[in-house]
Amino acid sequence: MPIFPNLPDNWSSAEANIIYLTSDGRKISFSEKQMIIGQRYDRQSKHLQAIQKGEVSSRGRTGLVLSELTNFDVKSKILGKGGNYRFHAYYKDDVLHFSGKRTSH
Repeated sequence: MPIFPNLPDNWSSAEANIIYLTSDGRKISFSEKQMIIGQRYDRQSKHLQAIQKGEVSSRGRTGLVLSELTNFDVKSKILGKGGNYRFHAYYKDDVLHFSGKRTSH
């Protein structure tokens, strides 16, 4: 069984096309485009913290919530400053992949 690195806590420590594990064992990967978007729009890495937290209810919580977009399963949601954007992801096999789809809420 392969050993995956833990999900980094900042975008500068993450790499594209690597499978990371969250604290609850969820497998995560990022495209090159997502890495650029993350570094540009999430300088405090709040979206990475939301991804680490996992799925939450859609009201009043930071974490992953259902995506309303076709072909995407979840999106990262943060509250407060910096919460203007959502990063969408889909499951590819058993890996949650962030392809670089960003929307404003």
